[in-house]
Amino acid sequence: DALNQRVITDLSDLTDLEPRVVLQRNEPRHVLNTRLLMLQARRKGARLVSWNADHVPVRQHGTAQQPLLSHIEKAVAMRVKDAAFDHTTADTWYYEGARYTLLDTVAADAGACHNNEVEACGLLTDSREPPDDGHGPYWRLHYLPAAVMVRPIKGHAPNTVLADLADFASKGGAFTVVPRPSPAANITVPAVDTGTATKNVRRINVPLGDYYAVTDYFVQGRSFKEECWVADLSVPPGGLKRATVYVLLTRYKTLNHIRLLRPLSTTPDERKRVVQQFLAATKLDPDLAAELRLLDRRTTATRNRYAPEYEHARHLEERWTTAATTT
Repeated sequence: DALNQRVITDLSDLTDLEPRVVLQRNEPRHVLNTRLLMLQARRKGARLVSWNADHVPVRQHGTAQQPLLSHIEKAVAMRVKDAAFDHTTADTWYYEGARYTLLDTVAADAGACHNNEVEACGLLTDSREPPDDGHGPYWRLHYLPAAVMVRPIKGHAPNTVLADLADFASKGGAFTVVPRPSPAANITVPAVDTGTATKNVRRINVPLGDYYAVTDYFVQGRSFKEECWVADLSVPPGGLKRATVYVLLTRYKTLNHIRLLRPLSTTPDERKRVVQQFLAATKLDPDLAAELRLLDRRTTATRNRYAPEYEHARHLEERWTTAATTT
């Protein structure tokens, strides 16, 4: 019931806090990520740019070159889940300042590592691309961009690699990310004679993944601190996993920092089912419960054994805290 009171009714109310959402499944990520990116672009008054990924057939060893996909086949490929193409997205939304996670490790020394968080700082369009006419809510590109310029958001200062670049001081060591083909996936497309056919296809796009919406797997080992994170703890079709409950709830500093994407329950019957799911997910196996009891006993024994040392450490902490407050 306390968690249910932490539901956010409208994500746009949090726009100034630059919210991020953590989900239990990959499927809704990209749609939600696009929505959050658009909110940030509107807040900053930035011009949105969008483009679709390309899809190409894979040439099998020893066979002739496959014909290009038709418009219908490409439309079908666009609807295939991103996970089938190693999370290469079917479309990309961009504005200068938008944030992404890198899907590849292409230049570790420059900070271009898988799952690193980067910020867009430039777009190089294809030479065939018509100029932006400024009409409409966004600029839709006809071709994949030649490159996207990004820079690490934090935690990486590639001085030794990029310091000689002319724009290092202003761009913070930006590097380019270019379109590349994803791993191949089999997709089912319409066929004239047989009704359907299977084709082996690669998705080509800039390897920039979703930043504003991630999964619980992504945030393991992370502390949310004062950042604005919104969690989806609703019970999914496959049931609630123990790791999900512990990972998500322990990322927050306190209960007051938790924000939920949607209610856990809305009716008494639904509430009963949700409580049962949470109890089942948090019930410890006998071996794990015994191990935790053993660790608790050893913790108590250690504190008793080293009581003088712990007391000395406490006094040092008090002295340092007092000194820091007075200065």
